[in-house]
Amino acid sequence: MTIDLLRWWDRLPYVGAKGEVVAPRVIPLKLDVPVMRVRHRHTQEKLQPPPDSWKELNKYPTELLREIDRYLQRVNTEKMRNSKRMAWIGHALQYACPAMRKIYSEHYKSEALPESHDRREGLVAAANVCSQLAVGYKRQLNEDFALPDIRYARVRPRVRHYALRVLELLRMEQRLRAMRYQNLSEKNWQDCNQVFFALSQCEDVDEQQLSLNCLQVLLDSSANEGVRRAPAMTSLSQVYLYIQFNGLFNINALLCQKLHVVDAQIASIIDSITVIPDHGKELGHGKLLVYHGQDCPPYFKRQDEVQRKKQLAWLAARGEFSAGEALSSEYKLRAFIIDVAPLDAMLMKEHQKFLVRFESQDFIEDVKAKGAKNKYNTVADQDDLANLLTIDAMCDGLQLKQRKEEREYILGQKVLYVYNGFMSVYKLLVDMATEKENENPDLAIDNDLRDALAGRSALIAADLQDNEFGQWFVVDRSEGGVHIKTRESEFTTALFIGQLVAFAYSREGLAKPTLGYVVRLRRNVRKEIEVTVRILSKAAVATAVQSEFLIKNDMALPAIVLEGDATVGRRLMLHHSHRLSSGTLVKTELDQQKTEIVSGMLKIQREFVIYSLEPPDGVSV
Repeated sequence: MTIDLLRWWDRLPYVGAKGEVVAPRVIPLKLDVPVMRVRHRHTQEKLQPPPDSWKELNKYPTELLREIDRYLQRVNTEKMRNSKRMAWIGHALQYACPAMRKIYSEHYKSEALPESHDRREGLVAAANVCSQLAVGYKRQLNEDFALPDIRYARVRPRVRHYALRVLELLRMEQRLRAMRYQNLSEKNWQDCNQVFFALSQCEDVDEQQLSLNCLQVLLDSSANEGVRRAPAMTSLSQVYLYIQFNGLFNINALLCQKLHVVDAQIASIIDSITVIPDHGKELGHGKLLVYHGQDCPPYFKRQDEVQRKKQLAWLAARGEFSAGEALSSEYKLRAFIIDVAPLDAMLMKEHQKFLVRFESQDFIEDVKAKGAKNKYNTVADQDDLANLLTIDAMCDGLQLKQRKEEREYILGQKVLYVYNGFMSVYKLLVDMATEKENENPDLAIDNDLRDALAGRSALIAADLQDNEFGQWFVVDRSEGGVHIKTRESEFTTALFIGQLVAFAYSREGLAKPTLGYVVRLRRNVRKEIEVTVRILSKAAVATAVQSEFLIKNDMALPAIVLEGDATVGRRLMLHHSHRLSSGTLVKTELDQQKTEIVSGMLKIQREFVIYSLEPPDGVSV
């Protein structure tokens, strides 16, 4: 009779120094990793260590990352000793981090739509490498976490280190994809929550460790290069919260150039954010809920029944339950509550500070005076505006959203005619008014080409065999907005968050277009761009506006008047560079005999600002 000493040894309880024991690991860890494949000795070359040729590609980060991606795909799917695999993954990480930093630094300020070839290829390669690196650490975590206590105790520091690396790489992938208006996949969200829930039951998730100095570089800092790239410390819980908040803020609704502002705001308050086990009661203000294995950002309301069914189906798919056991099981939900009240209060304070500054007459006059002399001041003003809009979107992300209008899905993919950009919309309204006033058929013919181009998102088709290339299609619509999509190419019309658009569902409808602005962009896997437009008005008129100062200097500003209804009065829209201070008396070209007062700023976006108009109690210019 033989005795398996290793198996006997594994059954012994682990007792460390001073009676230390390993906390029970009730929650298992089964992260998503690819299936191992067997290498055929005669048909496939044996995998070699990382090649020295990577050194020669340091000046070409995109090519380097492509080589690393191809190499890691084999490392993560071939059978080999764990020590060898992790050594090669660690070696690849040392080359990948500087390359990803170069790509991020080069492209984080450029526009995402249309996207240049170099930007797309670089960001896609960097995101793919992040995913492959994470897979390597996930596989080792799965094995280590399944060890018996007496063996697990010996690898606990390694488990904490690899868990941190997994979350850091997920955060990097989230950031890189956000620059292209893409989200983390559902599997990545599940893995993120699995790691934190599993580690929090047996390890110190607040332990400070050396972080990857990759995308966390303070790119806009005034500090010197050495200080900006100095190694930083972080913890498992901090990286986890960064991922959760970036998902919560819906980074598809943020300017991709300002994602580092999100990090800076979170960093200033993250030590005040608390994560506690779920108490089972109703959630109060500023409380968010995250379930174990959840495949999306945190919830504002309880989703117990929905999550119970999803988790049972998820566990059954992984083989932890049979289908029958899953249906009859009284599965206990595990969840954490995140208290975001300190973050909400801080963001509201920052938002109010920016808003007061932008509404200040002294600030507006100062910008106008300096802007004419120094281009830097204009750029700085635009940067301040972008920061304000970023914080505004973050504040909005911390509020519960409830749909007010019923959404109508368009099964037939109705074609849409779209004009984008303030001056393009202004010119459309002027042309429509002129055409209607003159009733000139020749003028209508001249506008046929303009209207035809409005039905396409690209003037040149990248694929001449695709008949639907460049057309706008409606996905769904409601009273408050419309969701549209188009095929993407390098010729796609420039679009950005906060851009003014005018649209109609037919060419005839362009005579009275609907005005809105872009609030969300999203790239999907089918090379399509999805655009969400929020409606501003269905009755708009182009005009020119003058204040007392402009009249004296024989000047006027292009403007759009949004006609009001019973609930909303007349509103004045200007380009954001033409802001007016509250209380300014103005006249419009529509009615030279009537003087109105700019009573307050209702909305400000990257391309336009909207004011309310009120009568001035008998005062005239």
